Amino acid sequence: MLLRFLAVIAALCLPISVGACTCSQGAPGKCQGLQKDDTVFLGTVIGTQDLGYAPRPAGDPPAQGSSPVDMIASRLIRYHFRIDERFALASLPANQKDIDVFSGGDDGDCAFRFKPGEQYLVYTHVGTDGRLFSTICDGTRRASEAKALIPQLRAMRDGRRVASVFGILRRGDPPFLAAPDDPDEPLPNVPLKLRSRYDRFQTSTDADGMFSFYDVHDGDYTLTAVLPTNTQLSQKSLTGGLPSFTIPDGACFEFDVDALPTGHIRGTVIGPKGKPLPVASLELYRAGTYSDSRPGLWAFQGSTGFFDFDHIGAGEYILVFNRMNRMDPDAPYPRAFYPGVANAADATPIEVKDGEQLSKINLQVSGAYSSRTVRVHLKWQGIRPPATVTVTAKADHGDNPAVQEISDGLYQFTLIDSANYTVSAWEDLHAYRIPASKGKRGCAAPAQIDAPAVSVAGSDADAKEITLTFPSPSCDADSR
Repeated sequence: MLLRFLAVIAALCLPISVGACTCSQGAPGKCQGLQKDDTVFLGTVIGTQDLGYAPRPAGDPPAQGSSPVDMIASRLIRYHFRIDERFALASLPANQKDIDVFSGGDDGDCAFRFKPGEQYLVYTHVGTDGRLFSTICDGTRRASEAKALIPQLRAMRDGRRVASVFGILRRGDPPFLAAPDDPDEPLPNVPLKLRSRYDRFQTSTDADGMFSFYDVHDGDYTLTAVLPTNTQLSQKSLTGGLPSFTIPDGACFEFDVDALPTGHIRGTVIGPKGKPLPVASLELYRAGTYSDSRPGLWAFQGSTGFFDFDHIGAGEYILVFNRMNRMDPDAPYPRAFYPGVANAADATPIEVKDGEQLSKINLQVSGAYSSRTVRVHLKWQGIRPPATVTVTAKADHGDNPAVQEISDGLYQFTLIDSANYTVSAWEDLHAYRIPASKGKRGCAAPAQIDAPAVSVAGSDADAKEITLTFPSPSCDADSR
């Protein structure tokens, strides 16, 4: 398979799957180039056909939680492409001008949703049924988002030198905070340096913000740039600056970077007693863009008692706690806007100047849901196996509470009075063997044992403690 230039993108999904999709990004690897079995091309979508729900290919397991129809079928869409430029098309005849690529049509199935009339750089893989599929994990993207990659693909195809590290430098904002009239823009003519302990490389971005470093030896490298005032070299998914990264010999590593603003907002969500909440979820919006149904830039307040928003540009912002107004036992307060009001229309905008570092942006919450704590004791019939224990509480409405371990075998939950909870625990015994005793041979234990669950009402103030008891594990039937 073709080495994915964005640091080896690995798909943890199936060609036609209705389950949740997860893509992982590995470290830069040695460049494998274009292989004879790859199908990679630049193409324009000239037709689509929704094939509806097709039988699931043999060997494709359904996702956990699938509906009955998902267990036997998955939705499939065929995209018909005009081939604009070939990079690697396996055994496709040279005179063939079009190609079909398939992808899913349901949420969570890793599907890439191509739009008619738009041009894409398309990576494919062969599905279990022999057809070509493309997913969001394959590296497929709009042609406009592949400007740095396409020249390297041409170099590979034509047998020319390929860059070791390449990408685009853009001026931007963190996710969800870009101004509607200020899209990301490439930064031209910016000096860049790539340095390791032993090597130094230098280049500049071109008119489109693209850069390339050639013949980079293996080592740990840092990338620096001469940027406009009050901007920092980083990536939108990161806080702080750009970390160092390791390059092996013979890499072809796509590494897009951003010049992000250096403004910062730091503060605390404070409860009615003047103390920081131990758990709080916050989101930040540019003034005038807040919506209950649209996410903003997210931050979390934990045991430190502070939240932080990094890379904030000049402008006015709206800060909200608990945007979705969840009934969360661990932060049992309704939605609130800075400085502590219930409605977005009454919120006070937070003004940030270019490069400004704001602190003590405190948001006061009130109107707590009535709640209480319950302790959970774990007991074992017989000898306790040396294995990992998981304790959970499931609410009949509202959010599930997080578990707090007080000591070995003792846990605590916060419950909201208006909800009912099912408290359960299980123990993983994968590596445990039941010892021999009274003339019986030792044997492997089952993979898991469960303690019988206990139901408890949040409103039952007398139920301050409950006990979950694990039975003694018996031999796994397969090990007898």
